[in-house]
Amino acid sequence: MDIIVSIVMIAVAIYLYVLVGAQSPAATETELGAAFWPHIILILMILLSLVNLYQAFKKMKAEGGKLTDGIDLSGFFKSKLLVGMVAVVIMAVLLPIIGFIPTCLLFLIGYGFLLGERRIPRMILISLILTVVIYIVFQGALDIMLPRGTGFFRSFALTIETILPF
Repeated sequence: MDIIVSIVMIAVAIYLYVLVGAQSPAATETELGAAFWPHIILILMILLSLVNLYQAFKKMKAEGGKLTDGIDLSGFFKSKLLVGMVAVVIMAVLLPIIGFIPTCLLFLIGYGFLLGERRIPRMILISLILTVVIYIVFQGALDIMLPRGTGFFRSFALTIETILPF
């Protein structure tokens, strides 16, 4: 299964690398350009996927297995991994509608519950702290605008932005 996932990750990363390069404005002498950080992350993703692919082939060869060994589709459809992937897709769909802050908070609470955390007050507090830290890093330190949402959620995001120090 690791081999298939690694191959898919490499293919997707290469596609995104080309897409980001084609759609981003060119770098200037004084700026790195909009594609710089996405390209760095995608290169790291490709390299780490290649390492994972190598290790999976090495393990398969050592065990004398076949490419299809270890693939359990029925187990995958019952796994937390699939639920987590669906949660990420839902988060991506909700992000432009309700904005970063509520989406991130709900995602972190839901994912914490998925991973087995049952102390609700602790999970909410940690999710809130992580949401604020991520927001400050991206909005403040990296100067990356995060989605504010629409309607009430946009007003909420603008109100929160006046409270946070940066």
